[in-house]
Amino acid sequence: MNLLLSLGSLIFLASSVYFLYYSKKKFNSAFFVSFITLISYLIMLEGSFIVSELLWTRWLGYAVSCSLLIFVIAKRIGLDHFKQVTVIFLNIIVMVTGALSSVNINEFKILFFVIGAVAYCILLFEIFKSKSKKLKPIAPFILYGWSAFPIVFILSNEGLNLISSIISVLLYLILDIITKIVFYHKNDLSTKE
Repeated sequence: MNLLLSLGSLIFLASSVYFLYYSKKKFNSAFFVSFITLISYLIMLEGSFIVSELLWTRWLGYAVSCSLLIFVIAKRIGLDHFKQVTVIFLNIIVMVTGALSSVNINEFKILFFVIGAVAYCILLFEIFKSKSKKLKPIAPFILYGWSAFPIVFILSNEGLNLISSIISVLLYLILDIITKIVFYHKNDLSTKE
């Protein structure tokens, strides 16, 4: 597991440097999303907060990095200020309940997961009801990339424990690369904000 977390740290260090160097704007959200993800991987690698191989701190990192990513997307597709704030807070609810669900072993695990799932569905609804043409090229990343995270969660030791912690770390790493690095690079969001 440490090898994969080290690899994730190196990948997000490289992407942070890449986005920092190639940014054309004063506010470079791609850099910040990558850099926050790097910090998240380093916290998991350091291990002080790991509980029974549960990497629950990832969800707190996602609360910050994905909120920034969602803000950029909401702004790009033309959501008004109120809707931007709404989707950011929905994301924070999703991620905090993910952290709480991952460390609970009683009936609250399911309750926190359900609350997060409801918030996630509302978040998707708010984004996809936008009629912006700018949503079309990024919609697959949002719908399929983001929706894979709760599936991995359910299968992992944080959920039903159907896959090993090493496999779940690998799957999360792949999803992080797709939804943060590839997404930004392919859609060039960092240079059009």
